[in-house]
Amino acid sequence: MSVRVWLTAQLGLVGLCVCAMMGCAQEQAAVIPESLAPNWSFEMGEGDTPEGWSYYSWQASRGWWADENAHSGDRSLGLEGPNGGWSTDVDVEPGVVYSLNFYYRAGEVPCRTVVYVRHPIGDGKMANVIYKPMVATPYTQTGTFVDGEFLGGADEAGWALAEVGEFVAPAGVTELNLLIKLSSAEAGARAWVDDVVLTALEPREQPDTARVLRLFEGGVAWTEDVNRKILVDQATPEGEALEAIEIAAAGGEYESFQIALKPEADASDVTWTWGAFEGPGEMPEDALRCRRVEYVDIQQTRGPFGYKGLNPDALTEQLPCDVAAGTNQPFWFTVRVPAGQEPGEYEATLTLTSAGATLCRVPVRLRVRGFDIPRRPSIDIRSNFRWNLVLARESGDEEDVLRAYYRSFYEHRTRCMPGALVSVVVDGDAAEVEMETFIDHLRYMRDEFGMRRTNIPSLWIGHRGTHQMPPDAQWRGVAVFADAALTMLNPAFEAPFRDYMDQLLGRLRDEGLFLTPTVRFIDEPNLTHQPTVNGIRTLCELLKDIDSELQVAHTVSYPHPELLDVSDLWVLHTDSWNRNIANIAAARAAGNRISVYNNAVNLPDHKPIRVRLWPWLLKKYDVDGTYSWWGTVCWRGGMADPWTNGKGGSGVMLYPPRNADEIGPIESVRWELFREGLEDFEYMVMAEELAEKLEAAGKPEAAAQGREAVAGALALVDKWPNVKAANDEPYTFDVTKVAAAREALAAAIEAMRAE
Repeated sequence: MSVRVWLTAQLGLVGLCVCAMMGCAQEQAAVIPESLAPNWSFEMGEGDTPEGWSYYSWQASRGWWADENAHSGDRSLGLEGPNGGWSTDVDVEPGVVYSLNFYYRAGEVPCRTVVYVRHPIGDGKMANVIYKPMVATPYTQTGTFVDGEFLGGADEAGWALAEVGEFVAPAGVTELNLLIKLSSAEAGARAWVDDVVLTALEPREQPDTARVLRLFEGGVAWTEDVNRKILVDQATPEGEALEAIEIAAAGGEYESFQIALKPEADASDVTWTWGAFEGPGEMPEDALRCRRVEYVDIQQTRGPFGYKGLNPDALTEQLPCDVAAGTNQPFWFTVRVPAGQEPGEYEATLTLTSAGATLCRVPVRLRVRGFDIPRRPSIDIRSNFRWNLVLARESGDEEDVLRAYYRSFYEHRTRCMPGALVSVVVDGDAAEVEMETFIDHLRYMRDEFGMRRTNIPSLWIGHRGTHQMPPDAQWRGVAVFADAALTMLNPAFEAPFRDYMDQLLGRLRDEGLFLTPTVRFIDEPNLTHQPTVNGIRTLCELLKDIDSELQVAHTVSYPHPELLDVSDLWVLHTDSWNRNIANIAAARAAGNRISVYNNAVNLPDHKPIRVRLWPWLLKKYDVDGTYSWWGTVCWRGGMADPWTNGKGGSGVMLYPPRNADEIGPIESVRWELFREGLEDFEYMVMAEELAEKLEAAGKPEAAAQGREAVAGALALVDKWPNVKAANDEPYTFDVTKVAAAREALAAAIEAMRAE
């Protein structure tokens, strides 16, 4: 059972708030299920000590067994100070998934609740199963209902729900320590905690989708759904062999499948060959591509649901390859259906060989659907391309390398910055600008891939780790601001900056490259710091005055009400979504677009379905896009070598070449599934648009199939997954339901197009 279903069915949060608003008695409103945590409502104890719980202060903090505030019953736990917390031990069963939530009542002083679920590992050290800091909602910030669901704040008594998420105890661990801390940098921080609800969840449905393809002398070839991992030591399936691989795709779409070989003895020079697809129309010979799936050893997983060990992810051209006896070697196949391809049934035959000898043949049947998906995505997808790191690792001509990476990005329905700089030299009130290479690259991306939006360089202000706008911020060595409040610009900065932007924007217009130009000038600013807000507004006003069509973007936790009139795009952390519903609604009402980060999604140690269904969540929340900063290419520091660093938290979607002979881009299973999900997104958009047209034409019955197909697909995703802890999986595990939803969308599109 998912967290949201459990909360709705058992926790009674909506019922609690409804009753509170309607004046119901508190004992009727606070319907709380039984919890596996000891003394979870804190009603038991002697003297000043709650039974089963202990308090520890790390820094000038105080904890007490409180009777002045309670969410249910008569007691709660009080916390006051900068750093202290209550803890208890709970018995658990390895392999069982648990859900943890609690209620808190926070004062008006900004603070966080920080939750640890952990276990000892010797030498007085603890290993975290969950570490989750959460910004506390003040008791004065009451929540709201959205589509019948209570979101974004405290109830009338000031109590808010902290959804910690889910976890599973590591193998061999039967007792975990739960610690709930209060953390604040300001004096007077205070909160109360009550009703710590720990429950064991029902096992999630994961139907068996592995199938035998061919049994042959010395081994087996088998297949698995692309949304499932094939582990190196995984048992092969049993049962009757499939006659063929069967897939379907629209024009302009890519469709993948995977086949694994497990030989009984060592196999050498293993590879696949095939002929062209035959069917109603001619398909290009390179419509089918095969790559070897390589394993990455991840020992430091992200969150409690990551798989520790060899994870299949990197897709390489290392073919032919050798395969050790008794191990699985997956191969990833991708079919590219050209736009405008004649619909109908097509077939090709795959041949598996080892040392030149044929092991088996497998037919592939492709059904080309009777429609095309758009060439470019209907949603703004931006991925960070650190081209300087790429060029340092790639051999070959720089232009060829950059163009190969551009192709990978745009063919995966995402955009990126060009691998070229704009040079600016300040000369008094003027700027000398060199932008030819930058313009050439933009022109290539537009002409080759249909680029429709780009971020352009304006100015960049580093916050030096404080997330505050520095009062001495500079551009090209010139101070930006003229006052400490950051409300006035330095004329020595403003004049040459205006000249630079005028030259750049004028050239973009002349070249037809003024394509929704977006600027961003500080990363994750602290919007509770008024000078920072002032400085952002001052620069926004400058940019808008330079050109009113410039799109100003901010990467923040919430849209700030003082900046809505000078902003266009907010890129938000999804962990802060629910507590900022009112701010998001106000931004949308002001005409601002809402985008979100996806850095907690691209995790190679987690289930691949996590990446596939991320675009489905984008559709469910009706956002305008998603940004991945380091999730695509960030080959530096501790992530410099994602092949060997053993970490699953980097989210790297492309792998660097391992030697001078290896040529990138080296893509990943997750990169392919991200594209699959974005193609699913287009199916939903097409179904909705067709339904809207049919309804406008007075044909609601014909539109119903499309509406139902979209609703059925979105029912398979629940809510944004946790970012900080990556400790929940709020989406279906049933990959057969994903395939069925995709098929229902396609059938609805074809039926509505016929209407």
